[in-house]
Amino acid sequence: MNEIDRRLFMKLAGVAGCALLARPDFAFADEIENVSIAWVTDPVTWDPNQRLAPDPQTILKTVFDQPIDQTHDLKLVPGLLTEWKMADDAMSLHVKLRDDVKFSDGTPLTAEDFRYTYYERAANGDKIDLVVGFGIVSDIEVVSPTEAIMRFSKPFPAAPQWLSFSASYVISKAYAEKVGPHALQTEPMGSGPYVLKEYKRDSRIVLTRRDDYWGELPSIKQLTFEIIPDPTARLAALESGTVDIATELSIRDVKRLRQSGSYNAVANPIARIIYVTIRADGTFEDHNIRLAAHHAVDKELLSKAFFGGDAVTIDVPTIPRMPSFPPDFHFAYDQDKAKELLAASGYSTDNPVSLDFATTNGQFPGDYDIARAIVTMWEKVGIKANLTVITEAQWYDLNASGKLPDASLFVWENGTGDPELFAGNMFDADLPFSTYRTPEVTAMVKPLLKEPDYEKRIKGYEELNKYLINEGAMVPLLQAIQTIGYRKGIALTPWSNGLIRPSAITSG
Repeated sequence: MNEIDRRLFMKLAGVAGCALLARPDFAFADEIENVSIAWVTDPVTWDPNQRLAPDPQTILKTVFDQPIDQTHDLKLVPGLLTEWKMADDAMSLHVKLRDDVKFSDGTPLTAEDFRYTYYERAANGDKIDLVVGFGIVSDIEVVSPTEAIMRFSKPFPAAPQWLSFSASYVISKAYAEKVGPHALQTEPMGSGPYVLKEYKRDSRIVLTRRDDYWGELPSIKQLTFEIIPDPTARLAALESGTVDIATELSIRDVKRLRQSGSYNAVANPIARIIYVTIRADGTFEDHNIRLAAHHAVDKELLSKAFFGGDAVTIDVPTIPRMPSFPPDFHFAYDQDKAKELLAASGYSTDNPVSLDFATTNGQFPGDYDIARAIVTMWEKVGIKANLTVITEAQWYDLNASGKLPDASLFVWENGTGDPELFAGNMFDADLPFSTYRTPEVTAMVKPLLKEPDYEKRIKGYEELNKYLINEGAMVPLLQAIQTIGYRKGIALTPWSNGLIRPSAITSG
């Protein structure tokens, strides 16, 4: 483990009497027979390594386990691994696994399954998103059934964070080889606390608790996800008693539920940011225009107008309290400064600079309306934005072909909070997410991706974050929020990665 993780682990182990390393023998006094959750989307696939998309992770984590887990505020803690130690050069990671974990078919989980998941699947040519993070795994040496050494083709200092991230679930080698990759997409079998009992695509998922689960037993015996894409219908399902919990409600409905006295509701800030991408060429080749576009945006107004003031404004590509967040850095909303910068380049409200601006519509709550508000704010200082609507898939296609508009409204998910999965991946010119590509940015990013010293790496990302904003490489807007409404009689602790954990739902 790195030093921060080791200190946290020892503290938790000391408090719990090393209970993290042994299966708890207690049972919940107040078990809940069934909890039903109104959820937005069905998993595209039940193969937990296949997609990095954030929305299915809550469901997948009920059936599968991860090597490293997280506390609700994203600190790394043991999961299937009891220990992990990064080599000084970050070229290998030595891991130790629990010896009491069984898959739901009764077979033990061993280092062979770990090797299969993080090395053999990619080597076999399986089409899985897991290779985005672990494609640099050159081999995994199985030392014993509970011990392995991951080896990398280049330094991989953020490997522990990736082991707790989306799509990072250990699957059974024997089961995968028996049923084949296609069956993994429809017939899940994992080591998690629940097994799939009933499934109707795009309609309902029913899971039953494994009482032989190695870890903390959730109080919920049966967990049901009702797939309801429409937010109004999700709210109606909650208020009619059809479901106990409803997610991704409007801020207006959250406030109304709170005031009703009949329901609980939370607006949970999560590790997701809303921002405007910037290209380094075309209209935005001019540094003055890039900075003016940022100064002209009233982020507080966006938060109030579209999130009831609950969305935290951000000035860098990370969120408060996460590593690399510079606490004293601020980029001001200043219309006069924006006009001054544009005037220096020959533009004004009477002679505006024109640019193309793209947004999705329905990809995340309020995206199209936020984009329209930004268009209006830009117009007030001398920027005329031609707004077009594209899909997320089109965004990637346009970016890959070099045809993405000058600016685009985008959302970025990072369930770890680690800066590599924020600025590092956002500005790595070799990845499909990068829009602002310059030799200067590349020269700053590449060394950080392989820096083995944790403190030096985090400090480097803090400096990179400030540079990106002063350079005008992006316009950070808001930390996104997750809205959850739930009935009286249950208590719920939200997670900063946006997951709803069954173990965090209790009667109360």
